[in-house]
Amino acid sequence: MSESIFLRPLALEDAMISYKWRNNPEIWKYTPFNPSEPITLKVERDWLRGVLKRTDQKRFAICLTDSKRYIGNVQLLDISEQQAEFHLFIGDSSCWGKGIGEKATALILDYAFSTLNLKKVVLEVNKEHNAAIRIYSKQGFVGIPGSDKYLKMEVIKEDYITKNNLPGMKYIVKLEQEAEWKGLVKRALKYDFYHSWTYHSLDNTSGIPMLFVYEEGSDFIAIPLLKRDIQDSEYYDMSSVYGYSGPISNRDFHKLPSDFVYNFRNCFLDFLKDEKIVTVFSRLNPFFDQAELMGDFGGVVDNGKVVVLDLSLPIEQQRSAYQERVLRKIRTLRKKGYYVREASTGEDIKTFSAIYTLNMLRVDASNTYYFDEEYFRRLLDSEEYDARLIFVYDQNDYPICGAIVVITNGIMQAHLLGTREEYLGDSPAKLLTEEITILGRQLGVKYYNLGGGLGFKEDSLFRWKANFSNLTFNYHSWRFIANPEVYTSLLSQQEIDLNSDVDFFPLYRLQANKA
Repeated sequence: MSESIFLRPLALEDAMISYKWRNNPEIWKYTPFNPSEPITLKVERDWLRGVLKRTDQKRFAICLTDSKRYIGNVQLLDISEQQAEFHLFIGDSSCWGKGIGEKATALILDYAFSTLNLKKVVLEVNKEHNAAIRIYSKQGFVGIPGSDKYLKMEVIKEDYITKNNLPGMKYIVKLEQEAEWKGLVKRALKYDFYHSWTYHSLDNTSGIPMLFVYEEGSDFIAIPLLKRDIQDSEYYDMSSVYGYSGPISNRDFHKLPSDFVYNFRNCFLDFLKDEKIVTVFSRLNPFFDQAELMGDFGGVVDNGKVVVLDLSLPIEQQRSAYQERVLRKIRTLRKKGYYVREASTGEDIKTFSAIYTLNMLRVDASNTYYFDEEYFRRLLDSEEYDARLIFVYDQNDYPICGAIVVITNGIMQAHLLGTREEYLGDSPAKLLTEEITILGRQLGVKYYNLGGGLGFKEDSLFRWKANFSNLTFNYHSWRFIANPEVYTSLLSQQEIDLNSDVDFFPLYRLQANKA
C-alpha cells in the first residue's frame, strides 16, 4: 500500500537523523555524493546550517503523514533565471519501493511551477538507476544529451501542466520576487503604474503586497493585492494599493476563453479560502474593462466617475471645454509672471515633500497619506514607468505649487499635488493642470486622468476637476465578501448593522478608519 507523505522545510534538527543516512553507502550507490569518510553529527549539522542560509536553494524534508516521521530529502538547487536543479533521496530504507519518490517528485514540481513560477527543472541521474528514471519519466522529465554515465533530464512547465491534465497554475508572486513581478506586469496587454512592483514596494500601510496569478500556457490573469491582518481574529482581508489597480492580463478580458475565466475564478476562490480571507476590496482602473471580469464574482460597485482630459485633441479644443473662470484664471496667472517647469533635483524633491506634507496637515489626512523624501525619490526614479515632478513658480522663481504625474502606456495619472497655503487664493493648480496637458501631448500621452471626488462623491473637488473637461470615465470598485459567515460575525462583534447604507467597505474596519 502506498504511503501518504507531506513536505516541510528542512530544519537543523534533521541532522540528528540525516547524518546516519550519509554513512549508508547503499543510499549513494548511484550518485557521486558518496562521502569519502564517515560523517559525524557535527559535520552534518555544520553543513546543514550553511546550506539552509542560501537563498538559491529550497530544501524540504519528506515526512510520512500518519507518523510525521522524517524519511528523506527533496530539493531545488541553483535556482536562477526561472530554472532549478532537482535532487531526491529516500534515506529511510524501510520506505523504499513504496511509491514515495514519485509522490515527492510530484509535490516538489507542483511547488516549483506553482509557487516559485519556474519555467524549467533539470536533473542528472545514473543511467543504471532504472527505478529513478521511471519515476522521473512518469512526472514528465525527458532525456537530453549528457555524459556517458549520467542521463540529463528536464521538465518544462507547460509540458508538466499538459501531462498532468492540469487546467492551469495558480501561484503567488511576493514582493521579494522583484524580477518575476516586473516580468508579469510587462507581459500584460494593459497596465498602469499602480500595478508596478515599485509602487507596491512603496506602500506604507500594514498590508503585505502580493500578486495572485492564474496561468494556462501563455495566458494569465494577475491581481495585485495587500493582505492585512484583521485585529483580534485568525482571519485576514485584502485590499488594493491607493489608486487604480485591479486585474491585468496578456489579452483583452473579453477575448479570454470562458473556460479560462471559469478556472481563474475557481482558483482565486480556492486561494481566498486557503488564506482565510474574509473580504477583498480593489479599486478598478477606469481605463481598463475590468468590471465585467470581476462581475462574475459579484460585488462590483459603481463609484461614480473620474474626470479625464483627452490629449489627442488640439489644445484649443481642450480650452474651449473649460469653464470661463478657469480660462480667465490661467490667463491672469500668466500675466502675473507665474510659470511651470519640470524639476528633478534632490532639493526639488525636498521642496515638494514639504509642500505636500503641509497640505496633508491642513486637510487632516490620515497617516497613510504622509510620505518621506525617500518615498518621492524612489517613486520618481523607477524605470517601470515615467514619473515627473512639475512645479509652478511665481515671478520671483519661488516654487509655490507642485505635482507628481505618472505616465504608463499612454495614460497619465495626477498622483500627488500640493500648494502652499498662502498661494491658494491664486489657484496656481489651474495653470499647472493645463501645462501638464501640454507636456503630455509632447510625450505622446492619450489621456490625463484628474481623478474623482473624495469618497467617490461628486463634491467640490470633483466639480473643480470638471471645470477642465466634460469627459468622464466610469469608476468601479470590487467589494467581495469571500466568507459571509465570518463577515457577519465581525459586524456583530462591533454591533454594526449588516444592512447599513454607509458607503464603506469592509464595514468592520469602519471604526478603525474613523480613528
